[in-house]
Amino acid sequence: MFILRCLAAVSLCFTLSGCLLTAVVGTAAGVAKIANDERPLGQQFDDSTIALKIDARLIAEKDMPSRWISIDVINGKLTLTGYLPSQAHIDRAIFIGRSITGVQRVDSKLTIGEPTSTTILSDTWITTRVKRLLLNDKTVSGLNIHVETVHGKVYLQGVVQVAMERERAKKITHSVAGVTAVVDLFSTP
Repeated sequence: MFILRCLAAVSLCFTLSGCLLTAVVGTAAGVAKIANDERPLGQQFDDSTIALKIDARLIAEKDMPSRWISIDVINGKLTLTGYLPSQAHIDRAIFIGRSITGVQRVDSKLTIGEPTSTTILSDTWITTRVKRLLLNDKTVSGLNIHVETVHGKVYLQGVVQVAMERERAKKITHSVAGVTAVVDLFSTP
């Protein structure tokens, strides 16, 4: 019995250390993103709160496949990308976005339809590749740029300080195989 308790204690330590490692790494990544973001901390918090409220409202909405929608808020500007089954769904998502306090403008890039598994995989691969290239580039602050891909069309959003960073990010994105278009949604401080 003593041996079983010891094994349980040791396995618990390893389990908890894995959780601790995940928490530490996740927190470090979050702190790095916050530190490199060009927006003031209060604005970052406000934008995150707005995005969470919109997400919660879309999830609570009956007959709204919100899993296909990406919500991005930068300086109060809401951008919706992804897929919804009908124009009525898109109109409802836009209405919900506009109804949240703090949203200054809604930019809908939603597409009517349902993504196929092939499209989802392709878009995910493109997004991952673009993010990796942006993070490895010395000119671009990849932590400041949000990348979303819908049917090969890549949306770049975030706050950039100089035009050179904006142009470099677009050039990097265009270089990725499978990219059909690049949409510049950058803003400046």
